[in-house]
Amino acid sequence: MPQKMKNTSVKRGQPKSSGSVPTDQPVVKKKKVFKDESFPRGGSVKTQEIKDQSSLQEVANPDAQLFKEVEEEHKSLQSKKKKREEAKKAKFLQKPKMPSLVDSLPEAHLLTRQILAPGMLILGCVKEVHEYSLSISLPNNLTGTVALTQISPAYTEQLQRLSQMSEEDLMSEDTEVADLPTLFKIGMIVTCKILSVQNSKQSGVKVKLSLNPQDINKDLTPEGLHNGMAVFGSISSVEDRGYVVDLGIKGVKAFMKSLDAEKYVQLHNEGFPLRVGQPVTCALKVGEDRMERAVGETRTINVTIDPSEVTTAQIEDAMEVKFNCLAPGMKVTTRVMKVCENGGVVVKFLSFKGSVPVTHLSIKTPHKGNQMMARILYIQPTTKSVVLTTLPHIVDYSGAPVKTSLTQYDKGDIIEEARVLYTDHKRGAYLKIQNGVTALASLKSLSDEKVTDLKAQFKRDSIHRCRVLGVDLMDNVVHVGMKKSLFSKSFVSLKSLHPGDLFECEVVELKDKGVIVKSGHISGIIPKMHLADIPLKMPQKRFIPGKKVKCRVLKNDLSKKSLVLTAKRSLVNTQLPLLTDLSQLEAGLQTEGYVIKTYSKGVLVGFYANVKGFVPKKELSTEEIAHPEKVFYTGQVVKCRILSWNLDKGTVTLSFKSDEWKQHGSKLANVPEDFQIGKSVDCKVTEKRKTGLDVVLKPSGVSAFLPRIHLSDSLATCDLMLEVTDVGSVLKNCVYFSRSNVLILSKRKSIVDYCRENAVVTNVTDLKDGMLIPGTVKSIHSRFGIFVELPSGLVGLAPNRFVSDRQWQKAKEQYHIGQAVIARILQSNRDDNKCLVSLRMQECYQGNTEVDLVEDYLMALDKIEDQKSRFPPGIKIGGVYKASLVGRSDDKMIYKLADSGISVSCPLDLMDEEDETDNNNSLEVAVLNFNVKDNCISVVAKQDIVKAIKGKSKAKGKVNQKVEGKALMVCDEVTVVILQDQLEGQLAHVPTRKHLNDVLSPTFSTGQDVMIFVKKVVNGHIVGVPNYPMSRTKHQSVEGLDIEDGKFNLDPGNVVEGRLQKLKKRSGILVNLVGGAKGVVCLTDLYDEYQNDPLSKFHQGQHLKCYVIDLGPKQTYQLSLRRSRVFNDKSDVKDPEVLGVKSLKVGQELRGYIVKKTSSDLLVRIGRDVFGTIDGADFSHIDRRTKRLLFNAKIVISTKVIGLDGDKVHLKFLSYKEEESGRKAIKRQHSVESVTSEEELKPKPSVKSKDKQKTEETQESTKKKRKKVADKNNSDKKQSNELSNEPTSGSHNSTDELPRLKIDYAFSWDADLTLPPTENMENSSDESDSEETQKTKKSKKDMTKEEIMLFEFEKRQLEGSVRPEKTEDFDRMVLQSPDSSLVWIRYMAHHLESSEIEKAQAVAERALKTISFREEQERLNVWVAYLNLENMYGTPAQLQKVLERAVQQNEPLSVYQQLVNIYVKSGKLEEAEQLYNKMVKKHSANKSVWLGFGDFFFRNGRVESARKLLQRSLNSLEKRDHVDTISKFAQMEFKYGEAERGKTMFENILVNYPRRTDLWSVYIDMVVKSGDLEGARLLFERVINLQMAMKKMKFFFKKFLDFEEKHGDESSVAAVKQKAQEYVDSH
Repeated sequence: MPQKMKNTSVKRGQPKSSGSVPTDQPVVKKKKVFKDESFPRGGSVKTQEIKDQSSLQEVANPDAQLFKEVEEEHKSLQSKKKKREEAKKAKFLQKPKMPSLVDSLPEAHLLTRQILAPGMLILGCVKEVHEYSLSISLPNNLTGTVALTQISPAYTEQLQRLSQMSEEDLMSEDTEVADLPTLFKIGMIVTCKILSVQNSKQSGVKVKLSLNPQDINKDLTPEGLHNGMAVFGSISSVEDRGYVVDLGIKGVKAFMKSLDAEKYVQLHNEGFPLRVGQPVTCALKVGEDRMERAVGETRTINVTIDPSEVTTAQIEDAMEVKFNCLAPGMKVTTRVMKVCENGGVVVKFLSFKGSVPVTHLSIKTPHKGNQMMARILYIQPTTKSVVLTTLPHIVDYSGAPVKTSLTQYDKGDIIEEARVLYTDHKRGAYLKIQNGVTALASLKSLSDEKVTDLKAQFKRDSIHRCRVLGVDLMDNVVHVGMKKSLFSKSFVSLKSLHPGDLFECEVVELKDKGVIVKSGHISGIIPKMHLADIPLKMPQKRFIPGKKVKCRVLKNDLSKKSLVLTAKRSLVNTQLPLLTDLSQLEAGLQTEGYVIKTYSKGVLVGFYANVKGFVPKKELSTEEIAHPEKVFYTGQVVKCRILSWNLDKGTVTLSFKSDEWKQHGSKLANVPEDFQIGKSVDCKVTEKRKTGLDVVLKPSGVSAFLPRIHLSDSLATCDLMLEVTDVGSVLKNCVYFSRSNVLILSKRKSIVDYCRENAVVTNVTDLKDGMLIPGTVKSIHSRFGIFVELPSGLVGLAPNRFVSDRQWQKAKEQYHIGQAVIARILQSNRDDNKCLVSLRMQECYQGNTEVDLVEDYLMALDKIEDQKSRFPPGIKIGGVYKASLVGRSDDKMIYKLADSGISVSCPLDLMDEEDETDNNNSLEVAVLNFNVKDNCISVVAKQDIVKAIKGKSKAKGKVNQKVEGKALMVCDEVTVVILQDQLEGQLAHVPTRKHLNDVLSPTFSTGQDVMIFVKKVVNGHIVGVPNYPMSRTKHQSVEGLDIEDGKFNLDPGNVVEGRLQKLKKRSGILVNLVGGAKGVVCLTDLYDEYQNDPLSKFHQGQHLKCYVIDLGPKQTYQLSLRRSRVFNDKSDVKDPEVLGVKSLKVGQELRGYIVKKTSSDLLVRIGRDVFGTIDGADFSHIDRRTKRLLFNAKIVISTKVIGLDGDKVHLKFLSYKEEESGRKAIKRQHSVESVTSEEELKPKPSVKSKDKQKTEETQESTKKKRKKVADKNNSDKKQSNELSNEPTSGSHNSTDELPRLKIDYAFSWDADLTLPPTENMENSSDESDSEETQKTKKSKKDMTKEEIMLFEFEKRQLEGSVRPEKTEDFDRMVLQSPDSSLVWIRYMAHHLESSEIEKAQAVAERALKTISFREEQERLNVWVAYLNLENMYGTPAQLQKVLERAVQQNEPLSVYQQLVNIYVKSGKLEEAEQLYNKMVKKHSANKSVWLGFGDFFFRNGRVESARKLLQRSLNSLEKRDHVDTISKFAQMEFKYGEAERGKTMFENILVNYPRRTDLWSVYIDMVVKSGDLEGARLLFERVINLQMAMKKMKFFFKKFLDFEEKHGDESSVAAVKQKAQEYVDSH
């Protein structure tokens, strides 16, 4: 029994101790016990004892045991059920009715790593700015990273465009992409969104953030926006009047005016405009009606970043703001509801509750009910809890970077005395250090040993020594450590590292751009080119993570916190001086650097701290290196020495030449065994470069180089051949050209044929006089001539006089480096190993024109056709395709092909006139050329030409067949011609010039008739040789307007000379005025009596005398040709000028022209800017033909004013002018014009032979026509003044009495000559038939006159008085005067008159290349014209690009001043002000810049800005310039500001400089001009009583006397004379 009782007690206690539930299956229980025997689960009962006792009891009485267990199990279930019900009831009673968010999550307002989650919005502060990322400081010493692509969509788009640009585009264009250090400043507070949170034991927590406004504000809605609300955004684009701001809110566009950003820009952005991607905290200006903004798809609101408005922007309690419209950074008013045990508070703001952690409380002891200003710190997306901050530097944030005393501490600084403020058992000890800054030592950094009692070990007010571990800008604390082990470590900071210092580090990671290394807390990068002395194919084998490497600092950018290192052993172990600053430069200094880039003209070498130098081609080696890119490679370590430098420009010139080291390129290139100059060889392309092709020879495998310029005899075809040649291609029939350090090949046909037919001369001694050898232009020297490279590397000099047959100076400028030429050997010098050659046509041209370069061109075009990736298949030269008009671009029209959908271009002179205005025109076009450079196809759209090409003859051209044709497209080397006669409609390609050296012969023009001889047919293309245009007079010049006679005053009321630029139907004429100005003459300003077909008496290029009426819009002058205006003769005014609608009266009769037809009304021009409307029904009775003339402003109509409605004039049609000069005259004129347009392209017979072919009827009509012309000339004699005075009687034997012919326009030798009529000619028409004999004799005499007038014309051409009209004329003009900026600017204006912007730009580029570098002023004039061109017609990016180039090649200040004037004249005042700000920063010591800026402010009414500018200028200028500056500003005050202020300024100056004569004189003059005569007298009285030299006193007495004689009376004049006499007597 005792044993039984013992077992029972154990069974009852077993469930309680083990926590298990009884079961009715003892077998299972038994198995479980045995199973867990080796793995005990705990409890107070021994398992083995329970096992033994239970087994004995089961054996003794199994049935009783079974029932007992069932009963116990039933009781246990009832007991558990009861306990569960009691627990549930108790929990229900304890549960609060309205739980608080903070009560339910008491620690939610303490930001920890566990709380961070994706999608969370949080406020951060920019901690570090790297090249490709940002480091953001988050609350509670957490850190996040923002990638480069998470800034804003607009900035990402700019980066994508930048990544797609080629290296050439990056060098030549302004990318406009700002780097991160420009956009972000340390201390800038930004709103972020957490993208991801990664936890790892090695690197800790990695938080990736986004600053994209579309991620941050995507939950905001337009109806949730309120006036004054602060929203985070980003600059999306920069506009003329402001900025577009991306707020990321769907349906809302934000715009910020320049005025709203001006204060921020000046104070916090260094005066520079905002850039795309720059973050901004905006204050909204949305107006009052919030519901109105919610209606519609998109609403535009105004925002401002004015610091004062951003600081005060907050959400008021009256605003209905939903929870989803809350965002970090918004400012609210809070009220304390509860003070938590941990020191934080629970607050209420608006209709929401939030919390403020103790680390972000500005009040030490907050109480319930306290009100505080706060900003939202972060919002948890899951719990919807809001945490705020009341720290002043965040609450009062104005958008500018936070500047606190924390920034003075760097990591590693030691603070000797830090006083304990209080301790926190969860965070650590808070301390106070210098300047009242709070520091925090975390629990882990307090001691090396375990801290048992925090308060006891770190008592309040105790002093401790600590070391700075970091700065937390968000919590406004400095994190420090007190461990003794921290003081024994050596902390290396970025500030302590300097370029050139050695740096040991550890490899962290290998990336595409280089190797990331780290040493302590400092990270750096070793760029790929600096991993080793030679390029590594497998850098991962050498740079293993964790490996120690020794480097040297290349660049340390503290602003970007970027450390760039080099691991090149040659640089790390160098014994030469390190070049780290320009101040170390010394002539002859030897140092080591690395190759940054190779150019055709030299090598760019880099050193430390961004110091760079350039090695010219001649200083690369003692051996000649023709192709530096084949000898040097990027990253190559080189030794060099300093030659010269320019500190102002920051340029350094180096040399690789030295006797102390081995010279580069001294080793000859490897060659095959059978190598011989001129031998033909095949090769395979291995690499394509911009300068040529790397090839390997077959079958030897030796490497060689085929330069781009040796692919063809034509430079244009060289580009095509380089484009179509792919890597792996096999090139046949190449020849060895030269061998030095590089083996050079050539594929030029001129060289290949020469090498095949002749033995190539490899030594100067073998050259013989008279040999013709193909070569290449190597260099051009203005003093010596042209150096030509011949095969085998021989070099010959073509002296200036042997460059061309004539005008060698102009001809030399037409040659280009790399151009193929044929040289004739003149003389060889064996001693100097040099030779003289000639390039003159008379010595090199043998009468035959080779068409090889045309063959190369056609072969390249055929390959372009085969490249389907570039152009769609099936499109071939000469093919006809359907196309539709898309639009117009400068001087060409853009069409889209119907089948392929690609765009093609057609020059305006290759299309019909009606196609220019028909936007829906669908027509057929014919392909003429593939333009690979612009990636477009050139076509012809003239339907007669297209039809001819479409129905072209199937006949095949035969060799030497003579065919007529017409030039369609003229390129540099090849001209496309459409053939006629037997080969009608077929296209032929002919050389534009007849020889490689032919650079001065006139080229073809579009539409010119040519005669060609078929030479061969290449792949279906006809290749021919044309009859080239004959040269004009030997010294051809052009006629220009006279700008030296003073007739260039364009003030209203003056009469000026001009040249007719263009006739505009229904409008009037455009006129080019002297000085480059433009003018327009309206139809109603042509005559005092309106004429039918008013434009028939005018032609392009005609000289006109114009009356200036006023300056109209777009800087275009309104002119008049009325006789009453020009000559002030109002006797014959029959159609007076209508000056405005107010001058009209109902019932008044007027005349005018119909200029536009609408569906129901007709628009009639009755004045310069006055129009009226006529009902179209009034013309129902007029025939169709007359209507066409009426509606095209061909006929004058009479009208009557029937109504005036504001600016609208209602007219009634009365009649139209039916005269001979009306319908019939117009008809005759059109027929004459049509004949002229067809015949003027063909050679015309002489006057004499043509007269013989005419019938009597034709002669009679010609006689009448001449009489009419004579009448016209006599009537307009006074107006034109173009003919000299003619005698009214007497003989014409003397040449002085002959009528003189005035050529107003470009002369044509094959045109008919019409002599000016004389009185004898006029009277002869009335003589009888009996006087026919005398008439015949007079015609012979007239022929003599004609010859005399031709002689006069040639003379005037030689004198340069013929005005050019075509591009060819201007080309000849610039050849005569290549250094004249006036000629080049006129050339540019010529293209601008036809809206050919690109051609004008090309002329400017050509001028800058042509004008000698010594002509600085002439070059500057062209640059100014170029800037003006881009300002008027280009984009800001293009203007900036030209400006940067102009500044590099001219005096920067002169360029800036000219551009400022351009901005001011064009009304771009904001750009002018920005440029002035830039000028005063760069040239702060230049007085003229400040004076110009001040004058700009005064002239534009910004007087206060000008006065502030004066103070700024005095702080920057030297003291010697202060007086003059103040004097100039004082004069501006007199002119534009307050005269009294100007007087005060002069008085202040004269107090210190009382004897400055110039100041007194200017002061008196300004007072006189202001009208204060008494004040001027007082000043004169003062100055004549000063003690100055007699010479100065004489000046003032004379000035005083002149003043009184002009403004005074006799008594005052006598008084001055008396005082002068007294002065003389006393001295």
